[in-house]
Amino acid sequence: MALNEEQQASLLRHLNGDLSPTETGDVARLLKEDAEARAFLRGVAEQAVVVADVERLSQHGTPTKIARPVFSPAKWSVAAAITLLLAGSFLFAIRSTDQTHTAEVVAIHGPNQHLAADGTTLAELKPGAMLKLGDKLRTLSSRSWVELELADGSHMTVSGRSSLRLTRSESHRAFRLRYGNLWATIAKTDKAKPVSIVTETAMIRASDAQFDIESKEISVVNVNRGQVTTERLSDGSTVDIMADHQTVISMSQHRELAAVRQPEPVNQWNCGMLASPEAVFGRWLEPNEKNRVRLRATPLLIGKKNTIHATNFSVRSSGSPPVLIEQGAAFRIHLTTQTIDPVFIGITTKKRKGGYFGKYVDKVEGKWLGQPGEAAVLQLPIKNFAPLDKTISPSSVGMELTDIWVVAEKENAELEIHKVEFVAREESR
Repeated sequence: MALNEEQQASLLRHLNGDLSPTETGDVARLLKEDAEARAFLRGVAEQAVVVADVERLSQHGTPTKIARPVFSPAKWSVAAAITLLLAGSFLFAIRSTDQTHTAEVVAIHGPNQHLAADGTTLAELKPGAMLKLGDKLRTLSSRSWVELELADGSHMTVSGRSSLRLTRSESHRAFRLRYGNLWATIAKTDKAKPVSIVTETAMIRASDAQFDIESKEISVVNVNRGQVTTERLSDGSTVDIMADHQTVISMSQHRELAAVRQPEPVNQWNCGMLASPEAVFGRWLEPNEKNRVRLRATPLLIGKKNTIHATNFSVRSSGSPPVLIEQGAAFRIHLTTQTIDPVFIGITTKKRKGGYFGKYVDKVEGKWLGQPGEAAVLQLPIKNFAPLDKTISPSSVGMELTDIWVVAEKENAELEIHKVEFVAREESR
């Protein structure tokens, strides 16, 4: 599979030791799985050594007949310096080409991170800020979201823990959704290029459509208006998704790539954590005599010296049909905590067969959590959940449920989740 320019840039920065620990892990996986990535890295290193040898020989007046280079530690410093120049030139080319590909931040909530094309951390985004080619936006917690507007009036919203970068393409306004959730409404216009979004498993292209993507180990694409073309990266197979249809794309070629009609919504849901681990964010613990399912909240750095401990449960990645929030419904959550500090239960919602709607949260005080170390069952009516954004409806009734998250602010809570359900009105009584 041909490397894209973002992958090439990451490999060049890898040679110079400029990657973060997370990016280093991503490059390690790329090198393990992609022979072309390994060949590209060897080619760059060898080219750098050739240039270094030419320079050394010219300084000593030796004829510049060069055999195939042998890469040795003695030549590394020169090669690294030359590679740094190559990387700098490459990144400069990315940032200086097609500067019309921008996105304006129009609304924001929760912690986020803004990274330049070279990996430099920029000031946290605010409404009115502009994302340029090569820039990356990361939303850092389950309660975060950022809405973007493109030059033609198209809109995108990234939500929860997500990573989105503006990338270079001759034919598209290109984005890289490394992981997370994205809702897009792409305007119909003759003046702007189509939009393309690359995930871990797919490329999604659209010109006049409203759709959403959830990207983890798999990519779930739902189209509500217009038409979207999807391509599976592992084999290049494609399928067009019409309105009211969806597709699930993994790297596996054993599963036929097909568009199917979105199922009718249901009014209850059990996450089925062991049956759908791809729908769950957290750290699995060994079962004990009290609980067969134990998911420990994972620490998330959401700001300077600011950490929370969170779990997250996705409806779509669990394979469930859409879940409609009805009046009188409730959440039932089995958990254990070692303190009497409050925990926060939150949900993300979307419009019925539409775009992103908003997030709601309920703060559960310690007195409702039972004795520290003892399993508690929380029954939380939907009416208890308040909107994080005061501009939306005070009630989420009538919306679709996208995900649920549970957060403890302190590590000593040792928050564990054992079961997560959304129950219908009749059952919640």
